[in-house]
Amino acid sequence: MMTEADLDALRSRLRKLRRAIPPEQQHKAGERLLAMIRELDCFHRSERLALYLPIHGEASPEPLLAHAFEQGKRCYLPRVVGAEAMEFIAYRPGDVLLKGSWGIPEPISGAKIEPAELDLVLVPLLGFSRDGYRLGNGKGYYDRAFAFRLNGSGTANANGEATAKKPALLGLAHECQLLESPPVRAWDVPLDAVATPARIYWRGKSG
Repeated sequence: MMTEADLDALRSRLRKLRRAIPPEQQHKAGERLLAMIRELDCFHRSERLALYLPIHGEASPEPLLAHAFEQGKRCYLPRVVGAEAMEFIAYRPGDVLLKGSWGIPEPISGAKIEPAELDLVLVPLLGFSRDGYRLGNGKGYYDRAFAFRLNGSGTANANGEATAKKPALLGLAHECQLLESPPVRAWDVPLDAVATPARIYWRGKSG
């Protein structure tokens, strides 16, 4: 079992791998993720999307954000509130953003939406497993926001087709972030899938 020191070392290694990806490769990764995700049923059917603005080499959903606006979808960005909570605030191009407590650009105003009312959430991560478990920065914001999903099944199948539960949780990553056996805790909320520029790893689908 991993100790906290082991986890810190793993997170540090993954951050270095992510930051080492050249800008041109990052740009191509974002375009490739757009090309794959925009074809998914769970994207087509979604009206309310939560995305994020990438920092420190995170796989970028920015091309998909621009495409979502073109499609008339309502988009939301996360905003940290206090030490443990995160909320989702409506965002449109040109809205004022300020860096929050973790250095991430956040909306300073806008309509708030409850996490359960979202249709699709694109989730940042440090590492991931083939079965949808995510290693984050250890602050637990996404796990707390979507803890209600632990009582339900996945929201998208291996064809990207939406099912009854929502929101669909789709992680974005680079292939170098794939882990064979990441630590899993009782409160970890699994993702329905993780998309990398190479492929989509669907939870519950081997190979």
